[in-house]
Amino acid sequence: MRFLVFIFISILVLSCARQGSPTGGPKDETPPKFIGSSPDTLSLNVPTNLKEIRINFDEYIVLKDHTQQIVVSPPLESGAVYMPVGTARKYVSIKLEKPLEENTTYNINFGTSIQDNNEGNKLPYFQYVFSTGDYVDSLELTGKASVLSEKKLSDKLLVALFKVDSTYNDSAILKQKPFYVSRLDAEGNFKLNYLRPGKYQMVAFDDVVQNMQFDIGEEKFGFMDELIDLNENQTAEIQLFDQIPPYKAGKAEQRGYGHMVFKFAGQPENIEITPVDFDFTTSKISYKPKSDSLNFWFKPSVDSIYEKSKRLKFLVKHKDKSDTISAVYSNSQKHSLSIKELNKGNYTPSKKVKITVNYPITKLDSSYISVRKDTVDLPFKIIPDTKNENAFMLDFKIELASAYEVNLLPNAITDFFEETNDSIKISFKTKTRNDFGNLRLSLQNKPDKPFWIQLLNNKDEVLEEIYTTKDVFDFNHLNPGEYYFKILIDENENEHWDTGDFFAKKQPEKAMIYPAVLNVRAMWDLDEVWVLPEPNSLIKEESSTEVSEDSK
Repeated sequence: MRFLVFIFISILVLSCARQGSPTGGPKDETPPKFIGSSPDTLSLNVPTNLKEIRINFDEYIVLKDHTQQIVVSPPLESGAVYMPVGTARKYVSIKLEKPLEENTTYNINFGTSIQDNNEGNKLPYFQYVFSTGDYVDSLELTGKASVLSEKKLSDKLLVALFKVDSTYNDSAILKQKPFYVSRLDAEGNFKLNYLRPGKYQMVAFDDVVQNMQFDIGEEKFGFMDELIDLNENQTAEIQLFDQIPPYKAGKAEQRGYGHMVFKFAGQPENIEITPVDFDFTTSKISYKPKSDSLNFWFKPSVDSIYEKSKRLKFLVKHKDKSDTISAVYSNSQKHSLSIKELNKGNYTPSKKVKITVNYPITKLDSSYISVRKDTVDLPFKIIPDTKNENAFMLDFKIELASAYEVNLLPNAITDFFEETNDSIKISFKTKTRNDFGNLRLSLQNKPDKPFWIQLLNNKDEVLEEIYTTKDVFDFNHLNPGEYYFKILIDENENEHWDTGDFFAKKQPEKAMIYPAVLNVRAMWDLDEVWVLPEPNSLIKEESSTEVSEDSK
C-alpha cells in the first residue's frame, strides 16, 4: 500500500513539473539598436589621423556580407578593416589604415550587413556620419533607377556621383571610384545624403564585379545627360542599359569544316577581313552590322590546306584601325550537314515548320520536298529566312487535331560546299483546341515610330517578335502558362534597336515592359489593353504604363 502511494505522489510531482515547463516565449524579431559611438555620430572636427571607430549596440551582432553591403562616401583611400566577422560582439569596429581627408563629411552606409547574432534580424541601411571639418554637409539627392526593359532589379545596383572639377573627364567613370555612392532598395529607390555643394556627373551601374567601379562590357550602366549642379536638395531618375564597349577585335577560331569565326566588341557597322598568307578563291563572309561575330567560309575541297593544321593570318579593318589576327585551321574537321527543327513538338496553325542547318544554304528545291496530312499531299511554300542564311520555313496549312508528315529527300537542300542532305522525315501531330489559350493585345497611344513587340514566357525567353507599326496583335494557340510583353522602339528607323553610349552622350532608344504577368489558360481568350504614354512624351517604365482590369 505504501508503495502504491509513493508511485501516485511521484506521478503527481512529475505532472506538475511538466505543466510548469517554459515554452520559450515569442521569437525575437527586433533588430539591434544603436546606443552610441566613438566618435559620436555627426561629430565635427574629427582628427584626420583617426585610427578606429566604434559603434555600440544593445546586443551581440555580426557583420554579414559586409564587403558587398557597406558603402563609404567618399571612398576611403585604402579601405578599412571591419569587425566583427564570424565572432559576435556588441560593437562594430572600423580600423582605418590611412589618414582621412580634411574638411570632408564621411557617410558609412552599412546596407543590411548588421544583424543580431541569435535570430539574424537585420538593421537596414544604418548610416554613421562624421566630419573632419567644422560642419556636416547636408544636401540630398533622391530618386529612382530602373533597368531598361527588365522586370527584376539586381541587388547590386549603385547610384554614384563623380565630382566635376578641372581634373574631371569622362574616362573617370572607368578609372576611379565615385566620390559619392548609394545602394538602391528593392523598388529601385535611392538616397544620396550628406552631400557637399558642387557639380557632379551622376551615373548608375550594376556592380557585378563588386569593386565599386563600373566595368564596361560586364555591367549595365546609366547616366544623366546634364551635369547636376547641387546647391539644394534635388530628385532625379536614371535608367540603366548595356553600354557599348569600345571597338576591339577579339580572337578568331575554327568553328567547323571550312568555317572560321571572328569575334568583336563595340558593335562595329562594317568589318573588312583580308587573308594575309593564304590565297582563298572560294571565301564567303557573313556579317550583320553591329553584331559581335563574323563568319568566314571557304571550300577546303578547292582551297586545300595540305598541312594537318595550319595557322592562318588575317588583316581585320574597322574604320582607321587595323589588327592582325591568327587562328589554327585543322583538317580533322569533316563535312557533315546537320538539320534541326526549331519548333519540334510544338506545331500549331500559328507555328510553322522552321528548319535550320549548320552551313549556309545555296539552293532549296521543292521537287524533293513533300508534305502530307494523313495520306493527302498538301501544297506548300519555301520561305528562306532573310536574317539567317542557314534557315528556312515550310509554309502550309496546319490544322488542330491532325497528323502530318514532311519528307526532305536528297537534293532538297544544297549547302555552300555543294553538298546535299540525307533523307529527312518530320512527323508530328497537333493538339486540340482545348489544349490552348488565345491572347489579344491592343495598344493605346502606340509609338509613332516602328517598333518590335515581343512575347516572352516566365523564363524571359522571347517566343515571338514582330517588327511593326500596328496596334492590335493576336497570339493564338498558346500553351497554358505565364506571359508578358516588351516593346523596343526603332526611333531612328534603321531596323536595329540601338543601346546607349555615355561617351557619345547618347541615351538608348526607348523600351517598355508590360508591368503585369498574364496567365493564359487552356480554352480561354484573354483580351489585354496596354495604355502607353503619348508618343512624344518621355517613355518611362512601369510607372507610366496602365494595365487593363482583366490582368490585375
